[in-house]
Amino acid sequence: MGIARDKIGVRTPMRCPICDRQLDNVLIRDLGGVTADLDWQLHAGECPDHGWFQTEVISRPPREIFPVTRPFGPTRRLVIDGKELFSFPTVWNDLPQEAQRQKVDPFDPKYWRVRGVGGG
Repeated sequence: MGIARDKIGVRTPMRCPICDRQLDNVLIRDLGGVTADLDWQLHAGECPDHGWFQTEVISRPPREIFPVTRPFGPTRRLVIDGKELFSFPTVWNDLPQEAQRQKVDPFDPKYWRVRGVGGG
């Protein structure tokens, strides 16, 4: 019998990077232990208007959210206002390096906001 690595129908702090909507059909896959206190996870969810998105969480909030063709699938290309996008940087990137080295809750939704969306 295998170990259940996927959590289906759960919640994630990740939101649609385009409209800031809560995602549907959320899947979280545990990819294994990286640090003593947190497993490496991949979060995926679907916006009915903008498709699937995913990100990786290790011991810090994610740096980018990626549009994907399906959960755990390849990155897909999006064109928004004539600009080609393959990822959406989060506000975590805007914190000073010293602040990024501090211990934070990697699942705190304020760090998962995309620049320019939802107040980021």
